[in-house]
Amino acid sequence: MHRKNPISVLVYNALFPSPSPSDPPCFSAHLSKNLVGEVRIETATFYGSLDTIEARYPGLNYAHAPHRKRLGRFPHHRKLFGAFDRLNLTDSEIQGFCRWEGTLWARERYERDEGVKVRDTTGMEIGEWVDRRRTASSRRRNGINVKTDIEVEIEEVPSSTAITDPVRPVDTEMQDSSEDEDDGDEQVLDESVGFALNQRLMQAAALREQGQDAPMDPEWEQYLKDAQERGEHSIEHLGIAPTLSGGIAAFTNLSEGPSPPTQPYPPVAPA
Repeated sequence: MHRKNPISVLVYNALFPSPSPSDPPCFSAHLSKNLVGEVRIETATFYGSLDTIEARYPGLNYAHAPHRKRLGRFPHHRKLFGAFDRLNLTDSEIQGFCRWEGTLWARERYERDEGVKVRDTTGMEIGEWVDRRRTASSRRRNGINVKTDIEVEIEEVPSSTAITDPVRPVDTEMQDSSEDEDDGDEQVLDESVGFALNQRLMQAAALREQGQDAPMDPEWEQYLKDAQERGEHSIEHLGIAPTLSGGIAAFTNLSEGPSPPTQPYPPVAPA
C-alpha cells in the first residue's frame, strides 16, 4: 500500500496532533527520548541481564501479538500501538517502520552481519502439544474387553416369619394426663372420707375440753393401730398420748408435747 506521506510523519501526527513545546519535535526525537528506554526496561525485566546475545538482540516484533502485549504495559508503546491501529498499518509496514534497538530488524541485521543464528530460548521448556485423545481412543478400540457375569440370588423371607413393627414412642403426655386424673379421683375420695372423720374428732375434742367424756372414734383408733404396727407413726410423732385398757380407748394431749396437729384433717383411716 503506497502512502503519500512517510509513515514516521503519519505516526507522529497521530501521537501528537497538537504538539506542545514540551513534546518532541519529530518521531526520531520521540524514539530516542521515550521508546528506546522502555525497550531496555522490558528486555532487562524479561531476561534478567544483558550477558547473552539473545538479551542484547531480543528481536521484538511490533506486529506480533505477544510482543505487543509485553511492550503495551508501557505508556508510550501503548500509545504507539494505538496509532498503528488507527492508521490501519499492515504487518509489513510496521516491520519496515520499526527499525531501532531491540526490534526484529536489529536481530536480523546482526545475524546477517555476523553469520550466526540467535537462538530464541523463550518457551523452550514447553513441549509440542500432542493430542492424546486419539491415542486413548485407539487403545480402547484395540484393547481386550473382559466381560464378567455376576449372579445374584435373592432369598425370600418365609410368610410365617413375623415382622414386628418398630417400637413406637410412648405418649407420655397421655399417660401423665391419665395419672393426673387418677390422682385427682383419689384425692377427692380422701377428702370425702377424711372430712367426716375430722369433723367427728373435732367434736370429741370439744367435748373433752368441756370436761365431758368422749370415746375414741373407732375409725381413728383402727388407723392408729395399723399405723403403729406398720411402724409408720409413733404415738409421740402424732402428738397424742393414748390410754390403753384392753386397747386404745381414749387419748389426751401431752402436757409438754407439741400442740395438736395443724393439718386440716388427720390422715385418712382405711375403709
